[in-house]
Amino acid sequence: MKYNASYIFGAIFAVPIALLTGFISMNFFQLDMWLDSLVMAGGYLGAFFPIQMTTGNKYLKEMGVTKQDYKYIRQQMKIAEPKIKQLLVQYKKVRSITDFRNVNEINKIARTIYKSVQKDPKKFFKVDSFFFSHLDNTVNLLDQFLYLSRMPHKTAEDKQLLYNARLTLDELKRTLQADLKALNSSDYEQMKVEIDLASIQKTSHQIQIQSDNAKSENINHTTNKQQALEYNEQKPVNFKRSKQYAHVNERKDINE
Repeated sequence: MKYNASYIFGAIFAVPIALLTGFISMNFFQLDMWLDSLVMAGGYLGAFFPIQMTTGNKYLKEMGVTKQDYKYIRQQMKIAEPKIKQLLVQYKKVRSITDFRNVNEINKIARTIYKSVQKDPKKFFKVDSFFFSHLDNTVNLLDQFLYLSRMPHKTAEDKQLLYNARLTLDELKRTLQADLKALNSSDYEQMKVEIDLASIQKTSHQIQIQSDNAKSENINHTTNKQQALEYNEQKPVNFKRSKQYAHVNERKDINE
């Protein structure tokens, strides 16, 4: 978790400050060795805690949890860690393809939930039932089922009990899937919002393109019309004589 990095940052900056204060104490104040050691320790602590608290509070603010909530979540994660590891051990006990698939799916879901909460601690409160009951029930029942299924000389009652246990494991697997869905519900909602925004922007862009094309066509049409008018104005006018006027001119020519 990012909060643990605050201790590293605090130590990185506190060590040089402690060495510097110790050097100044030994060379300028001429104190006893034990006093110089106290000065160095005081310099280290005086630099470490403010830096650690500042960076730690910054990380907590980014994660969206308080310090008390973070400590509580961290404690629950430590309790759940060996149970997650115990699920990995169950692969060694598998004796059928069906059981292997169940163990594999349960492992994937459980580890995904654990790592998601480890990365984003505030999601813990969405799946707190996973850490309090669902994980325990799944690990215990899976361990007993795989152990007993390997035993020889099973009676009809034993086989029926194992069959019921397998059905219960399927129900627990669906419960874990529901936990995973609840864990990612906000992420899916955010993705849906992003998709809607992208669709709106795409539609707006298409409308803008159509509007620009329409404006361009209007401009071209107006320009062509104006050019046609200018061409007609510049074209010389040819006057045609009427037939009557031409006939009169012919008669004049004959008389002459």
